[in-house]
Amino acid sequence: MTLSAAALNLADLFHVIVDAVIAFDGEQRILLFNKGAEAIFGYAPDEVLGQPLDILLPERFKLIHRRHFEEFAASPVASRPMSERRPIYGRHKDGREFPAEAAIAKLDRDGQWLFVVIMRDITQRQRAEDELRLRAQQAAVAAERSRLARDLHDAVTQTLFSVSVIADVLPRIWERNPEEGRRRLNELRQLSRGALAEMRTLLLELRPAALMEANLGDLLRQLAASINSRSGVEVDVHIEGDTELSPDVKVSLYRIAQEALNNVAKHSNAAHAKVVLSMGGGVSGGQGVRLIISDDGCGFDTKISKPTHIGLDIMNERAAAIGARLTIHSQIGAGTTVQVELADPAQGSRLA
Repeated sequence: MTLSAAALNLADLFHVIVDAVIAFDGEQRILLFNKGAEAIFGYAPDEVLGQPLDILLPERFKLIHRRHFEEFAASPVASRPMSERRPIYGRHKDGREFPAEAAIAKLDRDGQWLFVVIMRDITQRQRAEDELRLRAQQAAVAAERSRLARDLHDAVTQTLFSVSVIADVLPRIWERNPEEGRRRLNELRQLSRGALAEMRTLLLELRPAALMEANLGDLLRQLAASINSRSGVEVDVHIEGDTELSPDVKVSLYRIAQEALNNVAKHSNAAHAKVVLSMGGGVSGGQGVRLIISDDGCGFDTKISKPTHIGLDIMNERAAAIGARLTIHSQIGAGTTVQVELADPAQGSRLA
């Protein structure tokens, strides 16, 4: 195949483009190799002109590339991004592979098809993105560790300090007033149980995989004990029925309950809260799940968005991620009820 005058004019233009421009015929023989292509592939033009395009591809992608090229050649589409199906990689003369973004187009020149690929090496960009992603992950880990350390201090440490103080004075109290001693002993028992529940909850945060392995009912009871220890709010937990939950559904329901109970502890001034988990038995056609968290606290106006209500957005995101419906009912002075309903608990999209 010889290039027409029109094609040669295009060739002159292609040679001044910074990105790699490679033109080839229907047999995938390289016809044009501009300076940008020389820069990223390491070949001189006389080394590749007339050679099959495969010379520029990693071995494992050659068959895939040929199949996609044949589909494109036979389609009515004139151009498309080459990375729309999978990442694109090029192969340098020295054998080194590099990530790239590319687009392919086809031109009719004197009744013959000319194919043109414009490609850019994105190694540096990918490294920068990987570094930013790593920094974001490290920042998230640092923030999570800081939160856990703060929770450990605010909850467990203070509870254990109270336990220590009561234990120190209990013998003297018992000698003077056995009835008061028994009351303090019961308080000591409750504080110890609460500290243990709080510690178990924090350990779950350090081992997220444990959330997927544990029974959701047990997790909710442990969470309730932790909230009671931290805030003094009495939290009753009722589990009704049983059904198989996907790991994502289990984690999302736990996180929603955790956020709702944290709001109860921090903002509601409630004396009592209740968690009801209903699985199967008539819920959403017999296989569904319903989670309800209610309290007798001060409530709030659901029509008014406040910074303290950012937890509501988190709960909505968690519910949406597994296809659940979340409703929140609250009135000033009449408490709050959070309800989550999911028709198919065996399904669920994995959370990031």
